[in-house]
Amino acid sequence: MALSNFEELLTYVTIVESGSLAAAAARLGLTPNAISRRLAVLEARLGRRLIHRTTRRLSVTDEGHLFHTRCRRILDELEEAERELSGEDDFAGTLRIAIHHDMVCPRLIELLQGMLSDHLGLRLQLRVADGFLDPVRWNLDFAVFLGDPPASTLVSVPLGPLRWGLAAAPSYLERHGRPQVPEDLVHHECLRVLRDRPETHWALQRSGGRPKRYPIGGRFETSDSSVLVQATFAGAGIGIQLMSALSAAVQSGTLERVLPGWHWGSTPIHALLPKGRNRIPRVKAALDIIRKAMASLG
Repeated sequence: MALSNFEELLTYVTIVESGSLAAAAARLGLTPNAISRRLAVLEARLGRRLIHRTTRRLSVTDEGHLFHTRCRRILDELEEAERELSGEDDFAGTLRIAIHHDMVCPRLIELLQGMLSDHLGLRLQLRVADGFLDPVRWNLDFAVFLGDPPASTLVSVPLGPLRWGLAAAPSYLERHGRPQVPEDLVHHECLRVLRDRPETHWALQRSGGRPKRYPIGGRFETSDSSVLVQATFAGAGIGIQLMSALSAAVQSGTLERVLPGWHWGSTPIHALLPKGRNRIPRVKAALDIIRKAMASLG
């Protein structure tokens, strides 16, 4: 790679990750005009518009997102190669992870903080979202996927299951009674996820048994799972809770287990990674941390 090409790639990655030409210029010790010229030369050489820019904001094109991912991978590989030869800490660098907010727990934060304490050259960027973030588009080392992962070119690493149960606040159960069998749920306020199709049934199973779908009642729907948790604690109805959180809430008296002989089921968890990322020491360590944290949740 020609030195000028490398400078263009570094400049482009810095622009995207800084969010503006001025911020990129400050990080690289250049003037905004110099940054703008490098970007223009790069786009001319590629024959593609990478960034739409106005006087107020920048927006990365679809081609620009793809090119940024490739450039970031090249720069990361160079950083790893230099570190191997120099004998620096294998964990030095930036670890970029995306995880569903249902999976954030004290054990996870404790383990991640322990890794940061042990490796002072390590930086962590943790994105917390209500859905899956594509690790290629978002320039991540890996993203955690809840459920069976779709077919793709990404590497899939199993991290274990999350287990769930039914719960309600004592105030709700005092007003509406306690379901005795799953068939009773159709007469209760079941707190449901708002999707394209109405959630009309829950799949429940006994320990060791096969899941069976049961109709549910309820008038409260939301697309935000954290709101469903808050609604359950507020006494709005019967909700689905992680077993770890449910056990703690039962001990504190804020929730009761509903249909204790039944489980809502379990959700498989996988980390999805671009090829080659699972060979990086800090990424392998982070995967092990997620696995341990999910065991405490499940």
